[in-house]
Amino acid sequence: MPLDVARRTSGSLTVDLCASCQAVWFDTYESLQLSPVGTLALFRAIHSVPAAERRPLPSQLPCPRCETALAPTQDLQHTTHFSYYRCRYGHGRFTPFFQFLREKNFIRPLDPNELERLKASVKIIRCASCGAPVDIEHMTVCGYCRAPIVALDPDAVQKTLAEIDAAERRTTAPDPDRLGDGIVALARLESQMDAARRRERAGVDGIDLIGVGFSALGAFLHWG
Repeated sequence: MPLDVARRTSGSLTVDLCASCQAVWFDTYESLQLSPVGTLALFRAIHSVPAAERRPLPSQLPCPRCETALAPTQDLQHTTHFSYYRCRYGHGRFTPFFQFLREKNFIRPLDPNELERLKASVKIIRCASCGAPVDIEHMTVCGYCRAPIVALDPDAVQKTLAEIDAAERRTTAPDPDRLGDGIVALARLESQMDAARRRERAGVDGIDLIGVGFSALGAFLHWG
């Protein structure tokens, strides 16, 4: 699915989203060229992708430009480690949504107090990295991929919205404390609404904290 987003200097660029594999393709250097407005537009598009369509990535991913196998790559943005799959010939990179959010510092691990508050509402969450269920009563990392329990970072959201507001004077940043409370409140509400349905299924998907965070953000930005 092609998506036109604002470029940092001027104009726009087109990125490609894959709903079924929950990832985005950037041509060479496109990720670095995203403006704050373009970044938020991409976050909004990621929020709108149905989580139910997610599927595991294949062991080998071909470059959509030259069809050679993409190389798994570890990278560092300031102090944040993230990963993606890059074309050996420089055509671009394939980045899972979770890794893109890490790169842009829009997610963070939950602190012990937040975990305790969350445990009072839900027992099972869905790993933001691999999608596996995580029993937060007994685990603080995913048992499958070892990723930590993370949520959308309201302070990072506030910073990006402040950049947009300074640039365009038309966007107001939400209060991070209210947004953080909204994430937990929405998790509780989603848990109550889905409790009966989860009991009927053989397995439990659990709460998606990143998706819940996007829903809380959407309430402030009137995403609907």
